[in-house]
This record gives sequence, structure tokens and C-alpha cells, in this order.
Amino acid sequence: METKKTQPVNLLIKGLVIFVTAVLMLVPMFMVRGVISEREDMSAAVRDEICRSWGGSQVIYPPVFRVMARDPETDGKGVSVESHGPEEVKAGGTVSVDILKRSIYEVPVYTCDVTLSGTFLIDSGTVARAHDAERCGVWLDVGSVRGLSDNVVMLFGGREYELNPESGGLFAELPPEVLTPDQPMEYSLTVSSKGTESLSFVPDAKKYSLVLESDYCSPSFTGAALPSVRTVTDEGFSAEWDIYGAYTGISGMYDSEFGVDFVVPVSHYQQTDRAIKYFFLVVCLVFMGIFLAEAILRINVNVVQYVVTGLSLCLFYLILLSFVEYVSFPLAYLVASVLTVASLGGYFAGILGIRLAGLFTVCVALVYGFVFMLLNMQTGSLLVGTLALFIILCAIMYFTKDLNKNA
Repeated sequence: METKKTQPVNLLIKGLVIFVTAVLMLVPMFMVRGVISEREDMSAAVRDEICRSWGGSQVIYPPVFRVMARDPETDGKGVSVESHGPEEVKAGGTVSVDILKRSIYEVPVYTCDVTLSGTFLIDSGTVARAHDAERCGVWLDVGSVRGLSDNVVMLFGGREYELNPESGGLFAELPPEVLTPDQPMEYSLTVSSKGTESLSFVPDAKKYSLVLESDYCSPSFTGAALPSVRTVTDEGFSAEWDIYGAYTGISGMYDSEFGVDFVVPVSHYQQTDRAIKYFFLVVCLVFMGIFLAEAILRINVNVVQYVVTGLSLCLFYLILLSFVEYVSFPLAYLVASVLTVASLGGYFAGILGIRLAGLFTVCVALVYGFVFMLLNMQTGSLLVGTLALFIILCAIMYFTKDLNKNA
């Protein structure tokens, strides 16, 4: 028979063994995270494949007037390029977004029509050099020429010019005779494009305005400028940008890029990975509850039974991952929780007895419900989680304060 002196020592040893067991449960958890990473890589590979066939993220740049002449410093072998951005850009576009499915994976793709109009103001010196240059015209850079779904035709000085692919962009050669020095020259063109996941713009003009409308209801506005006016509903969104004095020069235009991402709000892999971050907390709470029942009610639970319980808690996340690829995250979480709680309830009944097993089953269900609440909180999850842990610790202190008296 154990003496009063040996019983606290045995409890301490048992507690250390249980803690080590809880830490060892992180090993299968890392294996589960490896499966999540593998599935996420497969999803990324499918997304890249769709991007190659449909068109990648598209970037719309303002048109640029260019004068190309033989460089005298290279004995006429090289070409010097003189570029001038527009004075004003008025952009307007509509974007239609669709979800393209490949097996169980989904990628947002879009088609868009963006109209750019405004004025160029070219000084007399540039016009004179254009007459003597080899070529001059309007250059339009786009992020992905492959994504263009139609020819781009520009209206300049009352005449139409087709922009043709050239050196990764589009170029329309202009006769120098149509240039008017020191006078605003109007232009207008429409870019029809396909793309995936994001659409961006570069406001390289003294005055840049954009009005964008779409049927997508979960946009993410990104980049160097956010919309001054935005409206987001279940039917889509509309947004307006007004940018003044943003002319950065041709070499610095890439720093001012802005736009919208058409993203799935939070992927199921990200949500599952976030849930795994609470795994050690769940294991510790369950193991602590069983250990307290041992210490207070004099119930003997074998270490192997702790391991089986921990493995069941690990399997919860694999079940969650398996279902979340086919159904919504809340439904997958509910299914995984019900299966795990039901299996643990039956196991606890054989270990702790019917009444105590029922109490433990309810507690595990509450833990999973609490974790789900934390996962869905945009802000305040740290505060709520910390307060909950404080309350749990106070409860543990209360139930363990008389252990020495009962020993």
C-alpha cells in the first residue's frame, strides 16, 4: 500500500510522464501538417497550370509616347528611346469573375474591358526630334500580352491606329505630321484581357482616375493606393481611385502599382493550418482533465490510454482536412468534431465510467466549440483565448488545492 509520502511523488512522476506524452503528440501533428503542405502544393500547381493556360495576373499601364532614334554615341548601331507619359488618364473598366474548377481545386479567373483615355502634351523640341527620328509612336505595356483577348485599337488625333505586339508590349507607330507641339492631344483605347487572381494598374500620369466595377463580392484592394470610394455588396463591388501628382517617371512607375485581388477569402488549407495551432492547447486541456480525475477520484489511467486519446485528437485534423476539400470549413469542422467527440466518449466510458465519461465528452465538445469561435474571430482572439486560459487555470488551482490534505 502506498504511503502518504509516496503518493505525491507518484502523482508528480505521472504528471511528468503525461506532459512528455503530450509533447510527443506533436510528432504525428507535424506529419499531419506535412499532409496539409503537400495538398496545398498540389493546389498551387493546379493554380499555376490554369494561369499558364488562361493568363496570369494582369497589369494595365498608361500609354507612353516614344521617340526612337539612332544613338550617335554608338555610331548609329544602338537606339535611344525618349519616353513621355500622358498628362491625364481616365480609366474605366468592368471585370467579370468566374471560379474555374480543376478536380477539387478552385481558382478565380476573370475577363475585363478597361478603357483608357486622356491627353498627351508634347513639347515642340520632342516633336522636332520625332520628325528626324527613325520611329515614333505610342507604346502600351501590359503585364501579360498572352492574356489579351482582342486587338487593341487606339484613337489618336481623330484617327485609328492598331497597337501590335512588340518586345513584350504593344506599339502603334504614328506619323510625325499628326503631332501638335505644346497642345493637348487626345487619345482613347480599350484593353480586353483575361487574367487570374489579380488586376493591377499603374497611375503614371499627372492626373489619374479609375472607376472599376465587378460582379465579385470579396475583393481585396491592394497596392500603393486604395480607392477613395468603394461599395461592396453581395452582388459585386464598385471602386473609384483619384490620384493627383503621381507622375513618377517611366523608370519609377513600378513603385506606384495598385489594384484588386480576386481571392478566395481564406483557403481551407489556411483555415485547417490555423486550427492546428490550437492542437497543443486542446491536448493539454484534455490530458489535464483526465489527470485531475485520477488525482481527485483515485482513478488509474494507463499511459497507453493517454496516447490513444492523443492520437484521436490528432486524427481530428486529418478528418478535417479530408472533408474540407469537398464541403465548407464550418461543416467539415462539425463533422470532424462529432466523429472525434463520439469516439472519445465511448473510450472514456470504458476508462472513467459512464457518468464521468459523459462530463468529459461534453468538455471536449466545448473545447472544440471554443477553438472554432477563436478561428472565426477577426480580432480579439488573443484576448478571449488568454482570459479563457486564465479561468481554466483558476479552476485547476481550485480543484488541486486539497491534494496534499487528501494524500
